[in-house]
This record gives sequence, C-alpha cells and structure tokens, in this order.
Amino acid sequence: MNPLSMLYHRTRLLLNTLLGTRFNELIWRFRHIYRRGWAEGLITSASHPHRKLLAERISLHAPFRDVLEIGCATGPNLYVLAKTFPNVRYVGIDINPSAIKQGKIFFEKEKINNVSLLTAKADALRFSDKSFDIVFTDAVLMYIGPDKIMQVTEEIQRIARKAIVLVEHHSGEESPIGVNMGKWWLRNYVKLFQPYIRQARCTKITSDVWGGNWSRFGYIIEMEK
Repeated sequence: MNPLSMLYHRTRLLLNTLLGTRFNELIWRFRHIYRRGWAEGLITSASHPHRKLLAERISLHAPFRDVLEIGCATGPNLYVLAKTFPNVRYVGIDINPSAIKQGKIFFEKEKINNVSLLTAKADALRFSDKSFDIVFTDAVLMYIGPDKIMQVTEEIQRIARKAIVLVEHHSGEESPIGVNMGKWWLRNYVKLFQPYIRQARCTKITSDVWGGNWSRFGYIIEMEK
C-alpha cells in the first residue's frame, strides 16, 4: 500500500470511529454531488451477476406478496425482481434523494407500476409491524456502525413477516457488533439476528459472481422468521 492509500485508509478508519454511522450516511447522502452521473449510471448495473443470484435466493421463499429493499439506490435489484415476479408489490428506500428520483424516472419509462421508491432511513422505518413478506439489503448493513446496527436490526425484524435476506460482508467468526475494516464493518449477521429467526442459510459469493473483497467476505444470508 502506497503512503497516500495508507493515509486515506487511516483517515477513513478514524472518521468511522469518531463519527460512527453518520460519516457513511453523509458520504452516501451526497454521493450524487461529488460523483456526477453516479445515480444515472447505477441503473445500468441491473445486469450484475449478483443480482440474478439474489433474485434466485429470494425466489426460494415464494409465495410472497410484498418485498422491501433497504438501501435500494436507483432500484436495480427491484427491477430484476419485478421482471421475475411481476405480480408482487415492491418498495425501495434510500437516503439519497437523487438516486430515488432517477429510479422513479427509470421505472416510469419502463412502465413498471408495482415498484415504489421512497427517501427514508434504515433506522427509522415508517412501516407497520410485519408489513412485508420479505425485507432485504444489498451492501448496506456493512456501512452501519455499532452505534446504529442494533436499532436497524430491530427495525428490519419488526417489519419482516416471513424472511430477511442480506447481501453483505459476513464472517461466521466475528462478533455481531462487528470489526471496523476501515470503509465498512465485518460481522456475523446470523448471530446478530439470532433472537428473531428460526433458521438461517448462507450462500458464499464466488469470484465469478463478484470479485475483490466480495469473493472473500461476501455472502447471501437468508433468515426465516
């Protein structure tokens, strides 16, 4: 690692420690400002191999009537699911208003009417108890620190009726609170949700599906309530 990269990594680690989840929330909330065209470009990522795998794992929990994605960005996962299960109601939330706006434009253009996108936060879900058959995340909880992870966990289990599906960096050996990896947190999600679930199944993400750290730490974790 060169000196500049080392400085960046240490700075991220320090800010994550000092500011907690607020730091990553700010980065994501204003991502469209410092990365022009990001939200528009993200829509084209619907073809990424992991989204197909995610849809396959979610399909194992059929039948289901309604699905919520927490941290949906522009909605590429919801697009894949809506094409696969067109009679299901989908809701996606994200803290970035530009991503939500671009996602709404995209779904309207594609004439997909069973997907609703809302600007909202994972630790303050304004949905009633057991309001969705399935609640899922994709690379979201790994950016939530110990200061908020328990609150988010409780919110997810509260509104999930049937199953919780996570695409996250997961380790069976780490604590549920997590280990600070600099940009993200590595934790044991099965232990984290254990008080609320009946059983769990973990599918390893392989390098042909997603490379880099995802082939090392990435899992799809399915938990039945």
